Amino acid sequence: MMIRSIVSSASSSRSTILARNLFPAAAATPPAILPKSISLQNTTRERRSLATDADQKVYDDFLSNLSPPRRKMFTILNDYRTKNFSQCTNTRFFKTIISAVDANNDDLISMEEYETLLKNIGAEEQMTKEDMDAIFDELGVGEDEKVIPVDLIKKSWEPLMKIVIPK
Repeated sequence: MMIRSIVSSASSSRSTILARNLFPAAAATPPAILPKSISLQNTTRERRSLATDADQKVYDDFLSNLSPPRRKMFTILNDYRTKNFSQCTNTRFFKTIISAVDANNDDLISMEEYETLLKNIGAEEQMTKEDMDAIFDELGVGEDEKVIPVDLIKKSWEPLMKIVIPK
């Protein structure tokens, strides 16, 4: 009987009437307002942007194990991430980069795909041909045309997926 009166009421929306009938105390109580200093949104943003000492150590170890050309490439990508993907997780950013660079989805990155990525992010002048050749000599496979397996890149970036990368 109560449901029929709720449905037939034309003066209020169904959800408002249902809420008043089912939760009368909640309808009379104004919502609690958190002060800005305790805002959940601010806390989440702050936590996401602060790197811990452990994060810094993982990051420093990661960089120290890279050859100079790979470190240069990582720095270019990290600068791009900071400017364009600052609200994005490391995992999401690196998945996006891999998808962008592996244009033909063969799980291999060719020199041409690599050069296209650099051009698309506006960094083609930051890496020399010698830098790119050194990276492909270090990571590449194949005799005729060296390519870098995507799985190798994912494996090398794995330590960074669980930390906040320092700015």
